[in-house]
Amino acid sequence: MKKTILLLAGIILVFSCAPFSKNLMDQVDPTILFNEVQRDPEGFQGKMVLWGGVIVETLNRANETLLKVRQTELDVEQRPQNTDRSQGRFIIQYHGFLDPAIYKEGREVTVAGEITGKEVLPLGNLHYTYPVVMAKEIHLWERQIPYQPYYPPYYYDPFYPWWWHRPYWRHPYWW
Repeated sequence: MKKTILLLAGIILVFSCAPFSKNLMDQVDPTILFNEVQRDPEGFQGKMVLWGGVIVETLNRANETLLKVRQTELDVEQRPQNTDRSQGRFIIQYHGFLDPAIYKEGREVTVAGEITGKEVLPLGNLHYTYPVVMAKEIHLWERQIPYQPYYPPYYYDPFYPWWWHRPYWRHPYWW
């Protein structure tokens, strides 16, 4: 009985940590590649995708918010990984208001949504064609704090726990 309860609790714990609902993940087509959609966004209209990346800019309009995102690969948790490697940019279209102070440049985001077409906007001196994804669910990831390895502040000595610090056959430290 205890094993069954522990197993059930473990399963619930594992599946409760998913950033997107199971129904939405069942609708996502994992065979759609970003570079194919970027070449022909209208050819993939109506398809559900799961993309992620790093926010470049947040634009608020009357009834919607546009997030310009630099695409990156996703890891097994659907979190953007290897943020220095990208195949291009896309736009997340969200009906409603997203605060630009929270959804700001440099934050990692993953979206599950439907491809609705393209939008041509200036990017520097050129006009860039952005595939547009109508967001069904958005997950803004917490910032990762760089890991600092712990180094003890004292000199490492294999005889540290004892007050004499050195074996008896060596000369005393005052010689």
